Amino acid sequence: MIDPQELFDRVKQLWPSEVAILENEQIDIYWSLEKRLGDDDWMQVAAWSFHQALEKCAKSAFAQGKDTLLTSSVTVDDFDANVRENLKHESWSADRPLYGDLGLKP
Repeated sequence: MIDPQELFDRVKQLWPSEVAILENEQIDIYWSLEKRLGDDDWMQVAAWSFHQALEKCAKSAFAQGKDTLLTSSVTVDDFDANVRENLKHESWSADRPLYGDLGLKP
């Protein structure tokens, strides 16, 4: 069973504590992580889901006039929602049941 909180904690540690919003830093970090994670499918989907959640936070921060974003702005709930959405892809049909529950609706 994959614990969502544990997966979130593991992937969050791979990101710097702060990223620039106006540059391509977020996507550059993601691409670097994708290469480092290799064949670890769960960490791959976690890295992409964290990036998606971070991107949403960045849009909000940008609207507030900020030029950097703390990665601690990403919540496990936002991350989990992205993971669940990404797991809907047919390639995850066999593994999808392994993803745990945070008490959120699938």
